[in-house]
Amino acid sequence: MKVKTNLKVGVARLDITPPIPMDCVGFIRRFEPVKGMLAPLTATALVIEDETSGDRVVIIGFDLVGIGIEQGKLIRELVGKTVGCSADSVLLNYSHTHAGPHPFDDMTLHKLGGDLRNISEENINYIRTLPDRLNSVAFLATQNMEAVRVAAGSGKADGISVNRRERTKDGRVILGWNRDGVLDTEVQVVRFDRTDGTAKVVIVGFACHPVVLGGESRYIGPDYPGVVREVVEKATNATCIFLQGAAGNVLPLEGFYSEEGPEQKFGERLGFEALAAFSRIKSSDTTIEQIDYGSATPINLFRHVAKDEQPRQKVGGMGRYVTFPLKSLPTTKQVEDKLEEYSINYEVAAKDLKKIDKDKDFLNWREMRGRLNPLEYYKIWAEKAVIKARAGNAETTVDGYLQVIRVGDIAFSAVPGEPFNEIGLAVKERSAAGYTFFCGYSNEYIAYFPTAAEYPFGGYEPGHSYHNGNRLETVGPECEEIIISNLTDLSKELFK
Repeated sequence: MKVKTNLKVGVARLDITPPIPMDCVGFIRRFEPVKGMLAPLTATALVIEDETSGDRVVIIGFDLVGIGIEQGKLIRELVGKTVGCSADSVLLNYSHTHAGPHPFDDMTLHKLGGDLRNISEENINYIRTLPDRLNSVAFLATQNMEAVRVAAGSGKADGISVNRRERTKDGRVILGWNRDGVLDTEVQVVRFDRTDGTAKVVIVGFACHPVVLGGESRYIGPDYPGVVREVVEKATNATCIFLQGAAGNVLPLEGFYSEEGPEQKFGERLGFEALAAFSRIKSSDTTIEQIDYGSATPINLFRHVAKDEQPRQKVGGMGRYVTFPLKSLPTTKQVEDKLEEYSINYEVAAKDLKKIDKDKDFLNWREMRGRLNPLEYYKIWAEKAVIKARAGNAETTVDGYLQVIRVGDIAFSAVPGEPFNEIGLAVKERSAAGYTFFCGYSNEYIAYFPTAAEYPFGGYEPGHSYHNGNRLETVGPECEEIIISNLTDLSKELFK
């Protein structure tokens, strides 16, 4: 029996792998361009339509480390015009793979790998193609629209990820394993089933940095999200979209491998957990019917049968720009002192590198060359920061886009950067939707978003991740509540 429904969806995928060789971003010490590809980078678009109202929403998951602020706005507007919906109804989620090209069209992030001061012409040309590529995959999705029902569920993937905010004995915070830290191991799954019950699209969400492979790997690839998609697609014959969650303070338990293989195991484990959740989800309201069955003894058989009348499932999107305050800015003198410090550190290391005979001691030379890149990265930030500080025009706030997409009783709540696990948990708990699918790394890249409670401990994310971008400081502790309260309000509006 086919189920009546008001929903239609279309899905499509495009290869967005850049030309090779190409500098990869995500590991600053990776000074060499990549030499090959483990698996293609892809973009997968889902277009969802409420036939009753004609409203449409779009969700695109793609394998890049991020996108810029104006870049994201441009793409959402372009896709909305092509598909026939508002820009607020277009959600862009980047997997945050650290094995892809520099994708930013502005100074949202400095180049984080390879030749730090120069973006190649090939990379620039690649960046220019991104809006058209993501618009194209959305258009292609509109060409295979089918009637579907939608439902969501969850699983757990324990033992593969960790809260990375490790406290050391001397009171510092490093990237490691905080065994007492909050860790959300929920595997979020949404399935879209055709009216005959077969799956057309499966969305999988999880919160963990895609860094099973580390900076020593010289191959382009999606890391574990690509494996998750393969596992789910092989088992379901549906198209799988991976959406990154609140991974700002989460790493793989076993990560930063130099050789390929471990990302396969991580992705398989996560994919199997997603499939377990998938198997428990029912996309249609059913009743249980009893069937008499004659044999040597009377037997009653039972079958789930879809109801003739299914509730309407609405779709829609809402978003708003909010102002994120930065932490108190350093003085011009403090920035100048940093430039002096970083310059000296770089010059000393550069002199040490020259002392090593590359031909006779290549391994030592390569290790030292890898150390030079991070020192140059700090120096580049300080050079630009001094110019801003002296000009007196350094920003004290940054505007970012928060968004909620509605599909039936499901909310996709999106944050433009790297939120901590605790923020994702709070958004899911306070949402007005029946089921909330949390998406970090969405629509644009602003910054890391730590919880307010973590700022006093310092460390990378609240302490000095601002070096990644063209700002004098990172966002402040107020941003946690700004995100949670605004996404809660948007969900209430959409789910009245």
